[in-house]
Amino acid sequence: MDKVLCAAQFKLDDPLMYILYAIVLVFIVALATFYIVVSLKRAKKLGIDKVKIKKVITTSISFSVLPGLGIGLGIVTLVGTLGVAFPAIRLSVIGSLQYETQMADGAATAIGGSLEQLMSVGISAKDMVTIATVMTVAIMSGPIFVLIFYRRLQPKFGNLMSKSTGGKGGGMNIGELIFQICFIGMVLGYLAMSITSITTGAKYIDSYYNFIAVVVAMIMMYFCDLLINKAGWKWLDSFATPLSMLIAMIVVGILSYCATKNGWALSTDVAAAIAR
Repeated sequence: MDKVLCAAQFKLDDPLMYILYAIVLVFIVALATFYIVVSLKRAKKLGIDKVKIKKVITTSISFSVLPGLGIGLGIVTLVGTLGVAFPAIRLSVIGSLQYETQMADGAATAIGGSLEQLMSVGISAKDMVTIATVMTVAIMSGPIFVLIFYRRLQPKFGNLMSKSTGGKGGGMNIGELIFQICFIGMVLGYLAMSITSITTGAKYIDSYYNFIAVVVAMIMMYFCDLLINKAGWKWLDSFATPLSMLIAMIVVGILSYCATKNGWALSTDVAAAIAR
């Protein structure tokens, strides 16, 4: 009888993935603890008041809770396709909900039509490696660029940020202008992706999820902006973006539940029927 040497069966949630996640998590916690200890020692050496130190710590903790919920939702969003361990590793180190889901969906679209369709037919080891590579390598470009070019470019950027566009009233700060242009470009990019999903699958309710999420998030950001500027809720400034995302995802989640329960037309159902 011929003997065949083969690798172990591919599993998204293999115990080895959780071991890797545990190693990554321990490293991150140890690094954070190290910097907390060093910072506290430095603060005491500089004679900073203990009340101020406690206020900084409590503020940092509270301002991490809501963004952390967004990261948790990002993990839940990717669990169906990439399992639990890999999204947890990615979002625990560096990344964001918007980026991770966009890159995963882009890679899955190139492989099998869309992330939803790939979920319906199952993901292979080759598909997993492709998606993981796209998600990881692309986001590494930012830290690598900063590591190599920061010292050389930082003085030039600092000088640029101190200038304004001129005109009436002194014009607008160039740094703020660049940030707003980048932010608007990102919003338009997500809006274009959501409209593309509608045009390619207008018959299916799930093709509208991205567009609905964008619209709900924009409306929530508008109300948050009103509360910050009109009602004086300055504390909401750091929570506005993750809160808007969270509510948008909840709305889409409710729609998804209703669609599944009531038998509304879904593109994932068509993909599953084709696979069978």
